[in-house]
Amino acid sequence: MGFLSYFQRLDRAGRLFNGMADRMGVDVRADNGSEAGVAAYRGALMRCANCARPETCAGWQVEHHTAAAPPDYCRNRDVLEAMMRS
Repeated sequence: MGFLSYFQRLDRAGRLFNGMADRMGVDVRADNGSEAGVAAYRGALMRCANCARPETCAGWQVEHHTAAAPPDYCRNRDVLEAMMRS
């Protein structure tokens, strides 16, 4: 994988993760000022970037403008649900 495709995957992961968080009413920027918050966000992006179902996720987001939880296949489901509770 070249640098360009790697960065394209990270860019897509950022859009998908942030989109999922938005649909759940989660503010991912709330804890980005701390080192732990930055590390958690980076981990979430990496899980998203390594997901085998980005097209499915994008389609799900088109169909769902709000959501109480991410779909079962979401690799960040636990993270997003924990953020929603905090």
